[in-house]
Amino acid sequence: MLYVLIAILVFFDQFIKYLITQNIVFGGEIPVIEGFFSIVHASNTGGAFSFLAENNWGIFLLSGISVVVSVILLYTLFRLRSRQVFWIRFAIALLVSGTIGNMIDRIRVKSVVDYLMFTFGTYTFPIFNLADMCIVCGSILLAVLLMFDKKLFRTEEEKKKTSLPINADTTEGKSPTNDA
Repeated sequence: MLYVLIAILVFFDQFIKYLITQNIVFGGEIPVIEGFFSIVHASNTGGAFSFLAENNWGIFLLSGISVVVSVILLYTLFRLRSRQVFWIRFAIALLVSGTIGNMIDRIRVKSVVDYLMFTFGTYTFPIFNLADMCIVCGSILLAVLLMFDKKLFRTEEEKKKTSLPINADTTEGKSPTNDA
């Protein structure tokens, strides 16, 4: 099911980028909420916040990293098939979706198409896209789960203590208030 989610998110990411490139001139802007939110057509040859954008080789490095990270994340997703870690698998699926979405752009057009722009007074937040949102949400979810889900880090001994088997012979016919 999570593989279907990945396919859907990558499809929508690429479809929206296609619509942007076909309907808004490069550098163009469509205000949605005047002075706050606009749909724009921009590109980024670097990583997050234009990291490595000024280097000609940056796009190739980022493309290679994207391929490696996508393979590792897909392998991890496959290995964690247990329902006990669904939310971790969900976070990884978001990460994979975003990584693949931006990787396709880097390989296909040597840059990433960005289109969501938020302005706060004189500050304009870095322009981003659906794939970026998937990466950020997946990263935050994974970090929160790893920091606060104590079940993930229980030892085998702790797991045995918390999951004692019920003996049907001694509990049959008894209720919590009935000792008979």
